[in-house]
Amino acid sequence: MIVPAHKCEETLPRTLRSLEEAAEGLDVEIIVSEDPDGKGLPWARNRGLDRARGEAVFFCDADDTVSPDFFRKPLEELDRTGADFCIFQYERNPLKRGYALEGNERIREVFLPAFMGLSFDDVRRWNQGGSLLEKREPGSVCRFAFRRDLIESHNIRFDEKLLIFEDASFICETALYAGKTACIAENLYNYAVNPDGITATVMNTRRHWDYKLEILGERRRIAAAGGGGVWRFCEASCVFSALEMLTLWRRAGLKFGEFRRDLGRYLSEPVVRDALAKFPLSVRHPLTAAAVTALRVWRALP
Repeated sequence: MIVPAHKCEETLPRTLRSLEEAAEGLDVEIIVSEDPDGKGLPWARNRGLDRARGEAVFFCDADDTVSPDFFRKPLEELDRTGADFCIFQYERNPLKRGYALEGNERIREVFLPAFMGLSFDDVRRWNQGGSLLEKREPGSVCRFAFRRDLIESHNIRFDEKLLIFEDASFICETALYAGKTACIAENLYNYAVNPDGITATVMNTRRHWDYKLEILGERRRIAAAGGGGVWRFCEASCVFSALEMLTLWRRAGLKFGEFRRDLGRYLSEPVVRDALAKFPLSVRHPLTAAAVTALRVWRALP
């Protein structure tokens, strides 16, 4: 059990009590991974993974709590099924579908659309009146139990440059190699909304702007690791990121010259250029269509 800890003196004792109660009667090692310098959740979790020696790996944030069955039920399901990882629900976020799957191709087809990003199929469904986020799940590793040998055999770690998308990236990378998954449709994790959390403090800042380029690079890395066909699960996301950059730069405090340089750099990426050209437009979403058209014109200018 890996718990990253940074400036959490008030909440950590409650979290540890919850974990200790859930671990009663089980062979669970709780690793509190200290992050005194504020290097971030990915850094602290990676230090915890380096120390871990158990058969299965769980994650919990230092301001959250877990149900009494948090360890027992996923471990039983991993033993019963032989799955590589088990996903379960957390409070206020029921699973959108069943995720007990067998076969790597099937696992990729289901998990990557749920966590890697938005595809053109998602956009087409949206253009026809459906939900753009119909297949998307909240990307938190705290709703998973992972077999440690899967993580270690493929040297899977969190990208320490990221404080947004790092969980989804980790989940996607495990899905690239899994042969069987398990699913528990029960709330086993209690997520505490923290208005001062890292996501809230990063949004609409210069760091948020910089992450757009870094997340693009991380998605490309996952796609390369997965071989042909994986990029299609997130190619629409890089267009939506470009659209977000059109409004984010002012909130992030960039000067116009910086905005123009960085957006030009983003649009010059071959995968972005290709996705922008193929992005499905619709009269149902005229503002999106106009903005995508403007980006296409921008890209075409010398």
